[in-house]
This record gives sequence, structure tokens and C-alpha cells, in this order.
Amino acid sequence: IARRMTPSRVLAAIALVSALAVAEAHPELYSSNRCTAEQHPTSREKGHGAPTLDASIGFTMAWAAPDGGVAAQSNEHDPDRCIPAGWEIATAEFKPGARHTLTVVNPDVGEMMVTCSHGSFVEFGKELNGDAGYRRTGVQCDGKRYNTHSFMNPNTRFVWNAPDASELGADTSVVFKVTTASDRRGAFRNNQATFAANASLPPPAPGAASATPPPGSCDETNAAHSVAETGVSSAVAAHGWFMTLAWGVLVPLGVWSARYGKAPPGGGAGDADDDAKAWRRLRAWLGADGRWFKIHRACTSLGLSFAFLGLLIMYSEVERDGGGEHFGSAHSALGVATLVLGIAQPLGAYFRPDAPSAAARNAGVGKTMAAA
Repeated sequence: IARRMTPSRVLAAIALVSALAVAEAHPELYSSNRCTAEQHPTSREKGHGAPTLDASIGFTMAWAAPDGGVAAQSNEHDPDRCIPAGWEIATAEFKPGARHTLTVVNPDVGEMMVTCSHGSFVEFGKELNGDAGYRRTGVQCDGKRYNTHSFMNPNTRFVWNAPDASELGADTSVVFKVTTASDRRGAFRNNQATFAANASLPPPAPGAASATPPPGSCDETNAAHSVAETGVSSAVAAHGWFMTLAWGVLVPLGVWSARYGKAPPGGGAGDADDDAKAWRRLRAWLGADGRWFKIHRACTSLGLSFAFLGLLIMYSEVERDGGGEHFGSAHSALGVATLVLGIAQPLGAYFRPDAPSAAARNAGVGKTMAAA
């Protein structure tokens, strides 16, 4: 039994297509089999410009436990946790086999990938908040790489299990490297640091006043940045509003008017919903003087104009930022394809031949019957 195409089903289908047109999976900076410092991006990739050395990116090492041991702490799932001054290691060193906290200092915040030549990162999810569920894991390469997602503050903390002497072998140090980008179009930026192994590194002083942070204490730098962060840029916001109005409101309304505003072919009773008097009155009003077509033409024309304007805004924004790549993501490619298909609709309506008149249709029926 064929299902009747009701207005609710049409609008639901349009909403689904609109959602697919604007959805974007957040891109990984690089493929998951790139695990070493030498395998970080070296050229333009996924819409980002070629990487440059950013000396403002820094690295600090601290103990992850008050006794310098390997025990996990209860607040390690808090990405904005405060690191006690007494736990900080003043030199670029680590203790083999100990549990450490590596802080990547990135003033020009952005998502990042971090690799280590030895040891392993502890999994706390891409947002570093302890949520490592389906498709939210941050650790790759057997612990040698960590990807962050959404968490973008100046200080990003990673719990890192230092290698023991057997894993280090002849090496006496560990190299950490980070590659980051400030947004989907910003150029890659990277830096690296080397930390030396020191088996005699003294742990935090027992009972020191600074050894344990007060309950609920937060990183002041991250807290200040979170307060100052106001959201997306005005260009991105304008792009989003224009696209939402175009594909979420105007174009669906124009499609709805064309589908349900004119009388059914042959003058039949139409959909079952026509039994409602209000619905019949609405269709009668839309059908009078061709109002359905005027609404259809106005809504679709304005919607496509808004969509094209939204495209121009983002194109100009990429040009202004520099270092980005036009149409380098699935979101932008799908968006352009959707706009092209949308513009093809009024072009097809303009160039298609006129519908045959009632007399011509009746004549055709008569010829068919005579031939039979």
C-alpha cells in the first residue's frame, strides 16, 4: 500500500536534508597512523595552511601525584584543574616510571594533536573530561598520541606515564611535539620540547602547604580565558543565520506551498487532511489568484539569495583570515553542492516547456480513445 505524502512527512524530509547539509564532523588534524614527531603535518591538509613553528607554544612538566608515584588522582578528569606549585618540576626533566602531568601552553588556543617518543598518555577522552565513550577517545598509537576536541584553553593538561629504563633503552630523553590550528581554516602551528630522564628527581616535599590544591580550585588562566571567550565570530554567526533561514525556513515553506497550495491534479479531493474545514479553507485561499505560486516563488528566491549570501560571507572570511583553503572540508563541499542543486530548480522551471492546456489534454485523450 502506497503511503500518502502528507505535509508533515514532506517537512520532515526537508528538515533531514537541511540537517545533512549543515552538519560537519569535526576534522581530525591528521590520520590516525601518524604517531611520531616526524609524522606531524608538513604541508596543507584538510583546509589548514602549511605548518609554521610557533615559539609561543610551551611545555611544562609536573608530578601527577603528591608523592611522585603512579597513583591516579580523583580530579584528573577535570581539564581545568589547578596544578599545585609544589608539584611543578622546574627543570625539563621527568622521572622514569612515574606518573606526570604534561601541560601544553598554547596562548592562541586551538584543538591539537600531541605525540611523545616514549611513555604513554592516559585516556581521558577528546575533551579531557573523562568521557571516553564511542568516538570520543583521545588516545591513539598505543598511547603515543593524543587528540583533543572542543576543549580550547591556554593550558591543556595531559596525564602521561613516563617510560621506565627498559623502554627508554639507550635513549635518555623524550620528545613531545604538538600541532594545533586555531580554527577549521587556520594554518597549522607546531612546536616541540625535549625532557631528560632523571631517576633521582626529587618528588614534592611531603606535607608542603602547596602540595594539595584547595577543593574545587581551577586554573586561573583557563578560567579567565573562558570568561573572555564570547563565542563564534560575527561572520560565522551571520553565515549560520542566513543558512538557517534559507534551508530551514524559506525554501521548505516554498516547497510546501507548491506541493499543498495548488489544487490536486484533476480537481480531486486531495489528501485525507482535506476533510478538515480549516485545511480546505487554507488551500482555497492559497489556490485563489495563484497565491501558492507567488508564495512559492518569493520564498524560494529569497531563500536561495540568503544561501548565496551566506556562501559569500564565509568565502570572504577565509580570504580575510589567510592560510585557509576554500571548500576543503566535507561541510563546505556539501554546502556548495546543495546550493547548486537549489539554483538548478528555478532554472529548470524557467526553461521547461509550458504545461499543456486543458483542451490539448482532452484532445490527446480523444486521440488515444480513437486509436483504441
